[in-house]
Order: sequence, then C-alpha cells, then structure tokens
Amino acid sequence: MLNLEELLNPNSFLLIQNPTSKKMVFEKVCNKAFEKYNIDKNILLNNIIKREKIGTTTIGNGIAIPHVQNDQIIKPSCIVAILSDGLDFDALDNNPVDIIVLLMLPDVSKSENLQILAQVSRLLRNPDITDKLRGCRSEESAFAIISHHLKNKAA
Repeated sequence: MLNLEELLNPNSFLLIQNPTSKKMVFEKVCNKAFEKYNIDKNILLNNIIKREKIGTTTIGNGIAIPHVQNDQIIKPSCIVAILSDGLDFDALDNNPVDIIVLLMLPDVSKSENLQILAQVSRLLRNPDITDKLRGCRSEESAFAIISHHLKNKAA
C-alpha cells in the first residue's frame, strides 16, 4: 500500500496567486501534472470537470480533494495547490476553498485509491497543518511542512 511519503515530493506543490475561477485553478493544476507526471492535461481537465459535476469534492474547512481515476495514469500521484485567496467550490460548509489536493489514480485498484483518499483526508483534517500551509510563500516550505509532520508521525 502506497503511503503519503511516496506520493508527495517537492514538485507536488503549487502556489496559485489571485485565482479567478475553479477552471483557472484546475488548468494550472493540470499543467503542473503534465510537467511533473506527463499526464495528458486535456484528459485530466475533462475528468476533473466530470467529477466535479457529480458532486463537490470539498471536505470542509476550505479544503477540496478532487480525484481522477484513469487508465492512462500508471501510478498514484498528486498535486497540492495552495491558493492565495479562497474560491467558491460549492462546499457543504459554504467556506471558500484555498487548499486543493488533486489525486490522479490508476483505474485498476479501487480499494487502494480509497485508502489514499482517506490518508490525504486525515492529513488535511489537522488544523495545525492546514494553518501552516495557508501561510506558505513557497512550494518548498509547503512540502517541508507536510514532510516534517509525516516524519514526526512515523517516529
């Protein structure tokens, strides 16, 4: 089973200044996924939009975990986007979203995909982590916050 340390690395993070729409944010995240993982950004964007139409991917407290399962995705990967300003994501708690974790998952292992989704959700339910992420001014510092937490948890 994949753990979060294997899923996240310094290139998994993206700071987005002055976001104007969900679509703009998703386009930036898909561009980063293409650069980092060579996943077709159009397929990814279309799948994200389809998933969002099914229902909100927010988990509350300004956090969304959109996720895509596709047979073109070889191994689980993710992009963590931290927005300078929150956006309306139709959250059940009505809070604007400013932390987005896009999970890109292979279409083969539904149970492993659910476990990854649960791990990310648990991590982001920690207000100490999310408060620190919201204060980040660089991708490196965002990675350091999560990496430090995961290492301390394992110790």
